[in-house]
Amino acid sequence: MVLSCISLIFLLFVIPEIWAAAERHARVEVSLLNQDPYPAQQEDYVTIVFKVENVGGVEVKDVLLELLPQYPFSLDPGVSTVREIGTLSLVQYGEKAIFVKYKIRVDKEAIDGENEISVRYVYDTGGKWEKYTTKKFNVTIEDSRTDFDVAIQDYSAKTNSLSLAISNIGDKDAASVTVSLPEQNGFDLIGSDKNILGGIEANDYTIASFKIVPKQDGPVIVKIAYTDVRGIRREVEKAVIFKASGYNQQEIRQGKIDYRSLIYVAVGIIGIIVILIVLSLLRKRRKQKA
Repeated sequence: MVLSCISLIFLLFVIPEIWAAAERHARVEVSLLNQDPYPAQQEDYVTIVFKVENVGGVEVKDVLLELLPQYPFSLDPGVSTVREIGTLSLVQYGEKAIFVKYKIRVDKEAIDGENEISVRYVYDTGGKWEKYTTKKFNVTIEDSRTDFDVAIQDYSAKTNSLSLAISNIGDKDAASVTVSLPEQNGFDLIGSDKNILGGIEANDYTIASFKIVPKQDGPVIVKIAYTDVRGIRREVEKAVIFKASGYNQQEIRQGKIDYRSLIYVAVGIIGIIVILIVLSLLRKRRKQKA
């Protein structure tokens, strides 16, 4: 009985020490705490803040953190990717953690939504990159671009007038929209190769007019330049299939219809004139008889 009590007391004191010793080991955690602004904007800077904590219960030395920027993120020339944090004491976690900032640039063609960025870190290796840990995080980006659709509204072979419907099919407005037709093999331009349309709101459209002399059927390349909602000047290129022969035949058919209509009108007028003459002659005869 006495031996059992001694054993129980021993376990009560020893087991917690064993558990505590098991928990006291070197362990560093890195997390992405914040990004400013949120969401990040294309062709601008975003500041990201990493939280570096010692959660192992023992002091760690020679802590190094390195940012691994990849598209669409980059650092300015001359800015180091490595931060030498040094020693983290056993109480440096939570509010006492080390906070590391990076100011990174976002590419102007970055896509909307979550974009991945990575860091690697190491400790207790005398400043050498041995047995390092790599972690990936997401930085949110807002895409300020919009998109367009181009369709042939009309073409007249008589006047060589080509009308293009330019539709803003994106969810953001476009300002200072300019539509141009670059030099290409399918046609010759008459006059200006550019139309200044002004603003086109999201889900709206407008008409751009050109004068061309078609040489062959095929795609027409259309360039659309615009200023997005953040003031960035952008350009997109679209292609639309153009069949001049189809419009020529349509105008020929319309011409025939117009010609026949003129004949019918002329016959009708002549008929009315004949009727009036006949009525006039009949009145004269009646007067003579009277």
